[in-house]
Formats: sequence, C-alpha cells, structure tokens
Amino acid sequence: MPKFSVSRDAAKAIKCDVLAVPVYEGLELGPGGKEAEKALGTTLKELTEHVPVLGRPSKQFKGELGDAILVQTLGKLPAKQVLFVGLGDKADVTAGTARRAAAVVARRAGGGKVVGTTIPLAVKGKPAEAVRAFVEGFVLASYRYLRYKAEQNGRPNRVESVLLIGGTGWDARAIKSAIEQGTVIAEGTNIARDLTNTPASDKSPESLAQEARRIARNGLKVKVLDEKELAAKGFGGILGVGRGSPKPPRLIEMSYKPANAKRTIAIVGKGITFDSGGINLKPSDSGIDWMKMDMGGAGAVLGAMYAIAKLKPKVAVRGYVATSENMPDGDALRPGDVITQYGGKTVEIGNTDAEGRLVMADAIVYARERGADVVLDIATLTGAMMIALGHKMFGVIGEPRSEVKKVLDAAERAGEPAWELPLNREYLHVMKSDIADLRNVASKNVGGGAITAALFLKEFAGDTPWVHIDIAGPAKSDEDCYENPKWATGAGVRTLVEYVMGQ
Repeated sequence: MPKFSVSRDAAKAIKCDVLAVPVYEGLELGPGGKEAEKALGTTLKELTEHVPVLGRPSKQFKGELGDAILVQTLGKLPAKQVLFVGLGDKADVTAGTARRAAAVVARRAGGGKVVGTTIPLAVKGKPAEAVRAFVEGFVLASYRYLRYKAEQNGRPNRVESVLLIGGTGWDARAIKSAIEQGTVIAEGTNIARDLTNTPASDKSPESLAQEARRIARNGLKVKVLDEKELAAKGFGGILGVGRGSPKPPRLIEMSYKPANAKRTIAIVGKGITFDSGGINLKPSDSGIDWMKMDMGGAGAVLGAMYAIAKLKPKVAVRGYVATSENMPDGDALRPGDVITQYGGKTVEIGNTDAEGRLVMADAIVYARERGADVVLDIATLTGAMMIALGHKMFGVIGEPRSEVKKVLDAAERAGEPAWELPLNREYLHVMKSDIADLRNVASKNVGGGAITAALFLKEFAGDTPWVHIDIAGPAKSDEDCYENPKWATGAGVRTLVEYVMGQ
C-alpha cells in the first residue's frame, strides 16, 4: 500500500522516480506539463512521434484517456522519468477521470518507487473529490492476487509513496480526509476481491464468517447463525441450498450503530461459495471453474462493512451474508421439491441452479424483522443481466424509485456504471406455483430473467423500501481495465459505501 502525502513544491522541483503530468486531448498540456516539457528541451509533439503509447505500441499518443508515454529526463529534472498521461477532452475532465488516470499511473510507473503527480489539479471543482478519486484509482489498480504464486519474488516493483502536488488553496484537513477515505474504500474493495478470487477449496460459509469476525474488530458487532440455529429458526432457503454440501451454511450479521442514529440500512449479500448448479448441474463450458465467484455479493457486503466501520457514517448499517455451497449430493435439493423460506412462504424448486434468490430471500426477511428501514441486496444473480447490460455495468431494480435513484447516483459518484431495469409486475404470474406460494424460476419462458428474479425477491421485501443490485457482469473482468484488475473486481463495494455515506 503506497503512502500518500501532499507536496506544495512546483512539479519541476519534485525529486521522484516518476513525475506524472496530465495531457488533454489534442496534446494540450495540463498542470506541470509545460514546465516538464521546457526542462526536457523538446516538445510533446516531437516526443509522441518517437515514443509509443505504453501498452499499445502501435498507437500514437493523442492525449486520450488511457494514453501514456514514459520519457527519461537524463538529469534535466529532479524526477528520473516523466509520465505524460492522457485525460481526454479538457471539458469532460471529472473526478472520475482522475480515478482512471490514477490507475494508468499505477500500472505505467515503470517500476518507480516514488511517484509525484499533478493530475488532481486538472480536475475542476472541489480538490478533495479529485484527490479521493485519484487515491482510490491508484490503490485499486495496484492490486495483485498472489496467494498461490510460488514466485513471490517475481512480482513487479511496487510504488511506495505518492506525492500529490497541490495548489496553495488546498484545505489541508479536507485533503487529509480525502486521502483516508479513498484508501479505506479501496481497501474494502480489495477485501472483496481477495475473497472472490479465493478458490472454493479454501473458501466456505464458515471461512466467510471468520472474515466477518476479523473485520468486526474495527468496531462492529457480529452474529453468526450456524446450521443448528438456522434449522431451529426455519431458514429453509439457506439450509435447502446447502443440503448437498459437507460445508454447512451460515447467516452472518454485522452491525454498525452510531449514537443517535435515526435510520437503519440493511445490505444483504449472496454468498454461494461455489455454485455447481446442484442437481441441475452446470455444463463444463459455462464457466463453472469461476463459480467460486458466486459469493461476489457477500464479498461486496464484507468489504463495504470494513469501510463503513472506518468511515463512521451517521446512519446505522447492518450487513447480512447469506452463505451456502450449492453442490449435487444424495441429499441435495431436487427439482420439484418444496421448501419453506424464513417467514413462512413456500417455494417450489423449478431449477436448483436458481439458488441465490433462495438464500437472499431468507436474509431479506430477517433484515426486515431486525428493523431495517431500507434493504439493499447485492448478488451475482442472473446471466440474464449480463445479456441485458454486458460485463461493464450492473443492473438496479427496486421500489420506490426515489431509493433506486439514490443508488444510481451513488454508483455514478463511485465510478461504477449502473442502469435501472423496470420492476414489471406483469411478469409476476410466471413466478407463481400450482402447489406452493412461488416458484424459484418462471413457469414458462417470458424472457426478462433478471426482472423475474427481482420480482421473486420483491415478494420477500414486502412494503420495505428495497433495491436489488445484480453484479453478475462486472464482478469479474477478463483483463486489466483502468482501476479494475483481471478477475475479481470487487464490484459494488464503492457504490454501497457511497450510498451509505450520502444518507
């Protein structure tokens, strides 16, 4: 984890391994750029004719967001190298741009241990917002999952410190707070990434409970219901999904309650530590090897609760992780079985691979019973959401619309693309069963699988304000992309924290 500090020296006077300066589209230099150009005794245009864009050697540097070229200073500056970083159209530069530019710097710093940068100065508006976003992006892009790598010494050199070159008008207290917030939120996201990347052989409902206990040392209360307590209280969804696995299920509750809190927010995460599909076994070409990630929603809740404990918002927050392993076994749920969910509703099992909604339904009812004023649930729930929105954004569905808008606004501030889908009640009839209260999948194909799954959950949310977040697409990336690394991304952590902090 690099150490972030503020320097009020001029960029040309900063002694560091890499000096990162912004460039707008059209090769217009941002803060610190002209001084660096002058000291180098050349022009950026001349440099771009000879130095390829880092990571894209066939592409010419134009100052577009994502562009970067690294130039040796040969002693002409105290900095050993200058990294020119594209920000795109000058009129469109925001804190989100700074977050992505920071990710470029983190990945392209050429092994330098000390980095100085003027990039936050390029963002118009509140400097603290730009600094927080830059810190987030830098820490998030520096993430590596190395637990199973034998060649630990082969890891790339890591940046040890980052000097944020600031203007004289910066509020020192606000900037310090921004650095702390950006770091904590990124750390929470990286916790979710670590948990999601961990293979199912080393991950279980109980190991998630152990992680919750570790996080709770930061000032949270934690309560874990084991399989005996779940059975005594009637948590038929969580128990039913876990019947085929030797690893018993858990329901985890983490509580944060400040003095004089007038509102309680519940966040509920799906924690399927491995999803084989159960008796409706997933085919081998369906990405079953990555079904260790089906607890991405649980990871997001755990990561968010870590950050919430550190940031201390004014509202009470309870985080719930409903966790089972979905495996085929002689005792596993069968298609056609009927289970009784927590709270009394009965559900006919149409497909054992629609298991996430069963564990989530139990936890949503429990959260309401425990006094939630609003419930947010987050899950890698449906392939249908990936078909609708692809792999770069998550879907949001809920009621009332005012609460949905709060989540969408939080996602935008957090830099996590999201889109609202309708809660179309005309589809609810296909979730009705002839022999039980509900089916866990549609009785006939009407399409809209992401919506029908949400309608199922809405039946358990009742009249409580409720928002469903389906992160099936962005929970995993097939390549490094700005602040998101290859594989687990920790999707949703930043949005959940931003939503809570905005209350």
